[in-house]
Amino acid sequence: MKDRFVIMDLETTGNVPKKGDRIIQLGMVVVENGQIIERFSSFFNPERDIPPFVQQLTNINEQMVADAPVFAEEAAKVVDMLQQSYFVAHNVSFDLQFLQEELHMAGFPPFSGPTIDTVELARIVFPDAESYKLSDLAKLLCIAHDQPHHADSDAEVTAKLFIALLDRLRQLPLVTLQHLKRLSAYLKSDLYSLLDNMIMEKMTSLADEKSYIFYHGVALKKPAPVQKKDKGDHKWATFAEFFAGPRVLPLAHYERRDGQWEMMKLVYEALETSQHALVEAGTGIGKSLAYLIPSAFFAHERQKRVVISTHTLQLQQQLLERDIPFVKTIVPFPLRVAVLKGKRNYLSLDKFVAFLREHHHNYDVVLLKCQLLVWLTKTETGDMDELNVSSGARLFLPLLFMDEEDNGSKHNFFLRAKQRAEEADIVITNHAFLLHDVTASTPLLPDYEHIVIDEAHHLEDVASHYFGQQVDYVSIRLLLTRIGKINENGSLAKLMKLFERHHLSAEERFLRCERLVEELQFECDELFRMMRRYALARKPPESGRCRYRIEPKTESGRQWSAMKELLWRVRDHVAQLVDETKRLRAVFIQNEMETSRSNKSCSYFSDVFALNQIVDALFDLMESDDPMIVRWIEAEEKGAANATAIYSQPIQLDEFFAERLFMRKKSVVLTSATLTMNGSFSYIISRLGLSDFYPVCQTIPSPFSFKDQAILMVPSDFPSISSVSLEEYASAVADGVTQIAERIKGKMLVLFTSYELLRLTAAAMNMDERSGEHVLIAQGIQSGSAAKLTRVFQQFEQAILFGTSNFWEGVDLPGDELSVVVIVRLPFAPPDDPVISAKSEHIRAKGGNPFYELSLPEAVLRFKQGVGRLIRTKKDKGAVFVLDRRLTSASYGKYFLNSLPPLHVYEQSLDQLLQKLENWL
Repeated sequence: MKDRFVIMDLETTGNVPKKGDRIIQLGMVVVENGQIIERFSSFFNPERDIPPFVQQLTNINEQMVADAPVFAEEAAKVVDMLQQSYFVAHNVSFDLQFLQEELHMAGFPPFSGPTIDTVELARIVFPDAESYKLSDLAKLLCIAHDQPHHADSDAEVTAKLFIALLDRLRQLPLVTLQHLKRLSAYLKSDLYSLLDNMIMEKMTSLADEKSYIFYHGVALKKPAPVQKKDKGDHKWATFAEFFAGPRVLPLAHYERRDGQWEMMKLVYEALETSQHALVEAGTGIGKSLAYLIPSAFFAHERQKRVVISTHTLQLQQQLLERDIPFVKTIVPFPLRVAVLKGKRNYLSLDKFVAFLREHHHNYDVVLLKCQLLVWLTKTETGDMDELNVSSGARLFLPLLFMDEEDNGSKHNFFLRAKQRAEEADIVITNHAFLLHDVTASTPLLPDYEHIVIDEAHHLEDVASHYFGQQVDYVSIRLLLTRIGKINENGSLAKLMKLFERHHLSAEERFLRCERLVEELQFECDELFRMMRRYALARKPPESGRCRYRIEPKTESGRQWSAMKELLWRVRDHVAQLVDETKRLRAVFIQNEMETSRSNKSCSYFSDVFALNQIVDALFDLMESDDPMIVRWIEAEEKGAANATAIYSQPIQLDEFFAERLFMRKKSVVLTSATLTMNGSFSYIISRLGLSDFYPVCQTIPSPFSFKDQAILMVPSDFPSISSVSLEEYASAVADGVTQIAERIKGKMLVLFTSYELLRLTAAAMNMDERSGEHVLIAQGIQSGSAAKLTRVFQQFEQAILFGTSNFWEGVDLPGDELSVVVIVRLPFAPPDDPVISAKSEHIRAKGGNPFYELSLPEAVLRFKQGVGRLIRTKKDKGAVFVLDRRLTSASYGKYFLNSLPPLHVYEQSLDQLLQKLENWL
């Protein structure tokens, strides 16, 4: 029998069939021999109400199902179509549980055939896809998807997706398919026999596999040869000639923006005249092209490499996938661009081969192995940032990164990336690697004297994290678990087995190591519990998360002394473990086991030395007392007893930037949409140590007309933050947001400065079911990253998105995707923020004013980012509500308002403002 697949999609009244949720629409598509041969779809009367948010998502209302059959009337037909078939769905467990419940209620036996989940299959086949939502995968494969969340349309699209996924699987090399078949026993989908058939086909067809190379039984994409620099004498156009031309870029729907050309000229001149420059480029300027084009011309004309540094992976991807290919079509010379990151961004092939050989039954690990096997047939870079893996699998990625000692085999992704960078005109990197390069004794980036730093408002923060330290309980516990006991499957047991295979006797030493590891597990548990209790006893009453600043020389009391004593004991035990490990290593090397292949699967030595590094850092955090370093303990009040971390950061980095970056490089161009406060660059200049370099400073305003596109509204009848409790303020916010939602009928982003206030507001809205027809999506309450929550938000026509820190920037919701931004409080750092309090003390000690020199500028820059979420294109129109009356009543409110583009500001009662908003929209 040829394989028969029934692809099904359902729309339902909710998510839990056991609680009475029912099917309202079903779509089925039958696939045989890679072709669609049959279709079936029907609405069903669920015999209960359809919730408003489901009606909004699916566009299926009560009237559409009123005269439809109940499921039992069509159950026989559904059962008949499923005979002798695979059951296939996008998130199969959801559809299957509903189907089984409906079959049970209709008196039919449950479906017992094989199942395939196209989400899981897509994760394997497209390990680097940005999203596994059906509509995003359809877009990726150019499958038309006209009616998302309609069962018939979704089933059709899923069927086409499934055919494409099987087709991609068939194209994989034989060894990859063989590995996948072995691993498939632990997947959710029944893929074993499908893969078996594909392997048989491949073996009989003798498929050509010349585009792959093979390393220890793993197929890799054959790397393209590194492009050599073109030494030919070209009479190409110069930047001056390009700039003197018609000033039009060959982009579809290109609208000339004078600011973009002004910025191009400024960047080129800064590079050409070896000057540092600060460029604040408003939203819509097109700043990526405004620095890439002049950088490309300069690199070619002067034969000088330009390094571009970004903060976010998202911007890096945009440069590589969208902007660089476009720049290559504009410049009349071959342009070589390379990406170079830190070693730990790249996969170690030796570690992966060892990982692949290990027997894991853990689902996340098995799926990760499958994804990596397929990804290695596609990637040229080996950059792990390309992967989209589950949060469970993310915990295992550190086991596979290259480390500093990892010089690897001839298939070394980092060395290959370095080679490409050596030949490149433009090298793209990230802020952390740039800092690593300027501090390393041996430079990691190829020679360069000219840099463009995009997202430059993050540079100081990244440097603070880079020079700071962090030790958390989870990483110590993970290492100790990885080392394990001699009767477990950890690295200690593996090393012992290796010794036994070589007939080396060291049992006593292994037993001592095991005892030390057990004692360390107990002591570290206790130490982090004590730390948590110590910090929570000193936290302000209203904050949920505790961030307690410690000053080792002034801390006192019995608890602190007990923690110090325990810390010394932990350190002593680690020293003993390192000593025993060094002796084992000496025997290991002496017996020439170093070269044995089995060494690749033994990570015991690196585990112990990593543990030693972490404990050294912990000791430094709790013992040393440099006044220019701030240290703090973080703990969650409702978290696990030992879910605690301790951090440190430098409080002043201006001298570092001056000496290591600006003095050593000829030209550094810093750009961002938010660099000025009140029209001045003085804050960023002082923080980055640029005062003595007299940089060129230029603000290039947004081409958008904020006066026509946006209004800012401050409700005068809102309670003052200081006059009410946090719960009362949350209730007022919930009430205000509800009133705005009822009037606008569109989408709203609500920005909070603290998770505690977000949580209380979300609770107040749900308690009264105030959000009405709007779907409420709240960070931390619904699980998922900022990107995932944003994608969920985009699915609905009427929705409210609650977000904290990472929603203030980087969220791009143009047009109808956003009508209103609500800023709940002016984004001042909380009073218990240890970094701000330490920096403030330092400013005060020098006779400065911490509020005007630090707190206010930080808050203004954040405020500008929040307001910037609203207007993303020339056609956008909307309103910003600021619920914090300090914007207009406090003397410093003018700094916030003066830092925004010109726009109308209204302060009236909420009711009057909403009336005005309705008329304006």
